[in-house]
Amino acid sequence: MEVIDRRDFMKSMAGAAALAALETKAASASDPGPLFLSTWVHGKPANERAAEVFKSGGSLLDAVEKGINVPENDPKVMSVGYGGLPNEEGEVELDAAIMDGARHHAGAVCSLRNIKNPISVARLVLEKTRHTTLAGEGAFRFALKMGFQPQSLLTPRASRNGWNGNPTPTEKPIGSLPKPTTHWHGRD
Repeated sequence: MEVIDRRDFMKSMAGAAALAALETKAASASDPGPLFLSTWVHGKPANERAAEVFKSGGSLLDAVEKGINVPENDPKVMSVGYGGLPNEEGEVELDAAIMDGARHHAGAVCSLRNIKNPISVARLVLEKTRHTTLAGEGAFRFALKMGFQPQSLLTPRASRNGWNGNPTPTEKPIGSLPKPTTHWHGRD
């Protein structure tokens, strides 16, 4: 591994920051408004939906929430929402967080089961409670109280590609980490 001294690191970070500032100014001059970014292919439709909501007069929080709802509702996306991969118990557990930078508030849910749109629940945690995070059964009860309907999130595709519920003889005892291939089989 190459060792980088602090001065070289600071120089490279300063250069990156300057470049980012120039690119942001160029983008804002031609198209004012927020920039929606994603790292995954399924983020493109999410970004498009977010931009659509914002351009039609929705708030930035509305745009972020509705954008994230797109992959949450897509059964082909196996990382979030309906179609997400199951945990070791064969259940889909979801996490989501949203922040309101202007007010310095946040809302999040962790280990939420049987609720399709965790980002929408997280937003309600932000807006309706004094908490920043609700988890597990508490997050589920809150979602029900807010009008969300429970449903199975495990699709046949996610079930085929996720945890099969049967430990293999090569698995190690609880407390050690098994090989990922022990639990996760080839993904489409």
